[in-house]
Amino acid sequence: MLVASPAQAFDCSKASTATEKLICSDSKLKQADDDLGQAWSKAQRQVSESEFKLLRLSQREWLKSRDERCGHGSDVERIECVISQTSERTAIIAAKAKFGPGSGAAMVPFARGQAGSRMAYKIELAGVRFARPVKSGEVSFNQVVDVLIRQAPFTEKVDFETAGQLSYDQSISLEYAAPELVSALVRTWRYDGGAHGNTVFSAINISPEAGELTFDKLFSGAAQVDLADACQNQLYRMEADKALTEAELQEMLFPEYGAAIAAAVKNLSAWTFSSQGARVIFSPYELAPFAAGSFECRLPLALLRNMSLAAQFLPR
Repeated sequence: MLVASPAQAFDCSKASTATEKLICSDSKLKQADDDLGQAWSKAQRQVSESEFKLLRLSQREWLKSRDERCGHGSDVERIECVISQTSERTAIIAAKAKFGPGSGAAMVPFARGQAGSRMAYKIELAGVRFARPVKSGEVSFNQVVDVLIRQAPFTEKVDFETAGQLSYDQSISLEYAAPELVSALVRTWRYDGGAHGNTVFSAINISPEAGELTFDKLFSGAAQVDLADACQNQLYRMEADKALTEAELQEMLFPEYGAAIAAAVKNLSAWTFSSQGARVIFSPYELAPFAAGSFECRLPLALLRNMSLAAQFLPR
């Protein structure tokens, strides 16, 4: 798709790079690329000329990053990688939630970036925001996005020996959107020149009508204990798909992981919502050593509704 011209779908008759040829060799991958092309055309009509220029610069950097990430392994592995990367990008460019009917208010993509140097971070920000915020929650959502943009290390200077190595990459994608609730996942990857970079997860949860949501708006203090227990019993490694046994927990996690789970449950900025319920997400180092990766627990919607003081804000 966006290799030669970001505003048009990719023409397979002009395929020249390995990734372009891979896209044209697989129907599912070609469809994913076409979906991204359609989202791109729609975004061009929705945002201002200045915002679109920033999106275009971001898209070019994303293409380079995608091709680097998906440039190794078998054709099957590369196809799966490109489909996954492309689908995630399409959700941002289309400003479309994975779950839910939509909030009823228009949302649009945005991007910010900065070229890296020996003393400056290479920065790539891409996410979604309300196009014309009117309601309290819509304004709150955009305010949180503005804070995240300001927190990026645009002006930080570090004397590092290799140009372009300092990196800051952040995406804000919609997990759920409905008139009662909008939930977004914030994924931030940062490399400061140490042994390795690190990914940090957070979330934005608002009611368009009532504003930013907190644990205390949804649940009583007594519910925290039960939800923390449920979270511990349904703890997954993010790359796996089975709950961890007690033995696996004891072997893998820090001794104080229970307290960390309880604290995260009480903080709705660690939650994302879907039609099935909620995920509480733990970044590397929160529950276990870096090598163990990220974790999440899954709380069923029925459990949340049964415990909630304000079920009108939960997914239907």
